[in-house]
Amino acid sequence: MTSRTTSRKSAVLLGCMLGGIFVVMDALAQETTDAPTSRPAWLITPSISGSVTLTDNVRPGQADKKSDLITSITPAIRIDGKGGRVSGNLNFSWQNNFYASENRYNNDQMSLSASGKAELVEQWLFLDALASVAQHATSVFGTQTANNELINGNRGQTTSWQWSPYVQGYFGASNVNYELRYRNVRTTADSGLYATGSDVDTQIWSGRLSGNTPLALLGWSLLAEDQRTSFNVRDSKSSRVIGTLEYRFDPQLKFNVSAGRESDNYSNLQWQHRTVTGYGLDWAPTERTLLKLAKEKRSFGNGHTIDFSHRTALTAWKFIDTRSVVIPAQQFTTAPVSTAYDLLFLQLASSIPDPVARAQVVSALLQSAGIPANSLIYGNVVTAQPYIQRRQQASLSLTGANNTVTFTAQRSSNTRLGTGVSALDDFALTQNIRQSGFSGSWAHKLSPISNLTLNALTSHSRGDAAGQDSRLRSISLLYTTKLGVRTTASIGLRQNNYDNAGVGTQDYTEHAITGTLSASF
Repeated sequence: MTSRTTSRKSAVLLGCMLGGIFVVMDALAQETTDAPTSRPAWLITPSISGSVTLTDNVRPGQADKKSDLITSITPAIRIDGKGGRVSGNLNFSWQNNFYASENRYNNDQMSLSASGKAELVEQWLFLDALASVAQHATSVFGTQTANNELINGNRGQTTSWQWSPYVQGYFGASNVNYELRYRNVRTTADSGLYATGSDVDTQIWSGRLSGNTPLALLGWSLLAEDQRTSFNVRDSKSSRVIGTLEYRFDPQLKFNVSAGRESDNYSNLQWQHRTVTGYGLDWAPTERTLLKLAKEKRSFGNGHTIDFSHRTALTAWKFIDTRSVVIPAQQFTTAPVSTAYDLLFLQLASSIPDPVARAQVVSALLQSAGIPANSLIYGNVVTAQPYIQRRQQASLSLTGANNTVTFTAQRSSNTRLGTGVSALDDFALTQNIRQSGFSGSWAHKLSPISNLTLNALTSHSRGDAAGQDSRLRSISLLYTTKLGVRTTASIGLRQNNYDNAGVGTQDYTEHAITGTLSASF
């Protein structure tokens, strides 16, 4: 449950971020007053929504099943823009939940996804920044819910932010490009393993050189990187130096080979040194299709990446298959891949080239259709250990005159590296955690202003130990209609089912009727 203290701290952080964005925007606006054609294009959309939920199980996972009426008030703001030397986007909401019978559980929950880039010194010094606040399951084997307004002791709020200054340019009149970058990533939470005082702090230094050779189609690059992650349970560190040769067969196809050395203490506390080799290719037969393949011999075995995307006027397709090392809390600073928002944003790239205008259209389309924009299929693994992750995900979106369909299937296998696991760690009783599931939405347009939407989700988490087997299934039917140009109303039905083989965790079934009124300004 989110605490008021943590929420106030998050609010202060958010206020500082918002203030900084608006100060920069104002400065840019003043700077370009005399040049109307270069005036920054910023889209700022405040909104507020109110919802009521009548549920027959307000505390899922508890032995005593209780019904309740939940009222939620959610102010929000979305910012998208690019102008002058600054670009960025921000999507923030603050959900306040009030319970008619269980008012001692009244709480507030924040959601933030923000990114920005600033050119501090023209064509030389840059700054990238990311921030997120999200609800997460404290353990993948604890009680899971598809709806955050339900009371669940296995849920917490995670706050992550990253800032990355870097310089880039060319050495004199040569064609040798350089980049020197620093990244600092910090993650904390209000409960569980990453609770305040046990936050994860990662610092990364990297340098890159690249250039051409006397052979016009052959290029080279040299990358050096040092990464340190500090955590109260254990610290992890790694470094690598990799050289790469890249040959471009034609504008659509290029091939690369790489070799180097890397060191890490992932498997134990001692440095391990190994040779690294790899190869890969990038193929873009058209502007609508992209395929990236890469394979490396790494300290943990073979790592690989398969990344395929394709779009047409009415569809978007995405497939990802990776095997790599994930350091503690890394997943919390990475946005979900191939969400409904991502797919539609990709699909509309040709028809709406401007990213700000496209973001506005995609957000409006998803809201009017009643399709979740950035929902997770299953929760992230909460651990203090580096681990090997094999992840596969296939997604698609289809849009027509009267129907919009999105579908994502995902699975992952996560294998622990090293020892010294905390009792709060998901890897405390198992070496391997396997997760799988899918989510899908089908929105049918009943009229120019109304939609009927079916949303479904299932997720499954398993470990090697007895009782580490949990499964969540959720289905909902939602009717959405516009009451005005900027006002939307919806009413829906839902059912959640949860099964857990673990001792001390209750299975549950939940049914609810929901109603929501939203307005943007």
